[in-house]
Amino acid sequence: MKKSKVKIGIIGASGYAGEELFRLLIKHPNSNLLAVSSRQLSGQYVKDLIEEENLIEEDLKFVPPNDDIFYDCELIFLCTPHGVSMNLVNNFLAKNIKIIDLSADFRLKDLKTWESWYGLKHSSPENLQHSVYGFPELFREEIKKAKLIAIPGCYPTVSLLSVLPTLTSEHPIDSMIIDAKSGMTGAGRAASKNLSGEMLENFKAYNTEGHRHYPEIQQTIKSSSKQRFDLSFTTQLLPIKRGIYLTAYIKFNSAINFSFANIYKEFYRNSEFIKILDEAPELKLVANTNDCLISVHQSSIKNQILITSCIDNLIKGASGQAVECFNLLYAFDQNTGLI
Repeated sequence: MKKSKVKIGIIGASGYAGEELFRLLIKHPNSNLLAVSSRQLSGQYVKDLIEEENLIEEDLKFVPPNDDIFYDCELIFLCTPHGVSMNLVNNFLAKNIKIIDLSADFRLKDLKTWESWYGLKHSSPENLQHSVYGFPELFREEIKKAKLIAIPGCYPTVSLLSVLPTLTSEHPIDSMIIDAKSGMTGAGRAASKNLSGEMLENFKAYNTEGHRHYPEIQQTIKSSSKQRFDLSFTTQLLPIKRGIYLTAYIKFNSAINFSFANIYKEFYRNSEFIKILDEAPELKLVANTNDCLISVHQSSIKNQILITSCIDNLIKGASGQAVECFNLLYAFDQNTGLI
């Protein structure tokens, strides 16, 4: 149902994703921002700590996440660390308050898989099956009717956007390698501060034994295609603040005698924010945007294509995608507040 203004709350607004989300929503013409929470900043004026202060109401303060004002909201964005959202959602859902969760708590459908990768017992397993994966390029219609939306992680966002068109091909895939490099904000505000000195003039791989975003990528590939193949996923850390640059290598079982670039252009013909380029994209072109830039190339290796892509991890990889889902949920134009 289309509304002129939606009463909104943000829980966890002092993290990188939460702060970016606040900036987007404070400018959104259909957002009525009622409440903003931060445990560390509770009681302080938002305008003193977040830019865009000329757009922020003078008396808007950070409140604790358990403040009763959140029950006056129609929609709540959760920008909390994993393991927090699962303890909050049932109280809000019981009051018919819709949830857009930027954490990992409801992205995976299989309980054992989630608990294995995140090392916690899930306190709201019944909602794993009810949540809708907030990936507009695949689940637009489901998002429009959702009560609980789980925003994909930053790596799964760019990974899936980069490889999904190949799954529609009649050519069986033999193997897929996804090699992704992220800026330091992908680790969160606390970790990023600790990494600043360590990453100066540096570059390294991390989570080489397996990244938590791997099962998320695998889950969506399996649900979107009958193809089964070996998938490798590696992550590295760049000495920059924001952005993800990805290179994917996709090997097919037979010769490729057509242009995959045309398949990508057709697949994303109605996607506002996905742009297919002839040349490899540059990170600076997506900074502070909700765009994903993709290029498709013939590899020097037989039966293989190479894909390069990039996003801003805090916008398309988090807050921007959350705003896309907000727009779909309330029948606003999908690009509202994002262009």
